[in-house]
This record gives sequence, C-alpha cells and structure tokens, in this order.
Amino acid sequence: MANTNGPELLPQRWAIILLAGLVAGVLVLAAGGLLPGLGAAGATVLGLHQLMA
Repeated sequence: MANTNGPELLPQRWAIILLAGLVAGVLVLAAGGLLPGLGAAGATVLGLHQLMA
C-alpha cells in the first residue's frame, strides 16, 4: 500500500547542514565569484555531514 501521509519531512540535521552550506556559498560568492562560492557550499555541506554523522 502506498504512503498516504505525504512526503517525509527533511530531518533537522540536514536542514541545518544545507542552510549552512547556502550561507557559506553566498558569502564566498559575493567575495570571490561563482566557482569559489560553489566550492565553499559543497565543502561546507560535506564537512558538516561528516562532522554530524
């Protein structure tokens, strides 16, 4: 039987990780450009995921 409760909510841990990645990416984007901003966002998400796992 299919799940009728709707989509599963994003766990709070992932919400924090993705929000931190977004903030880091935007800050570096404003200071250094697109590629460093994407790198900072990715590194932040991966680092926090490893740290909080």
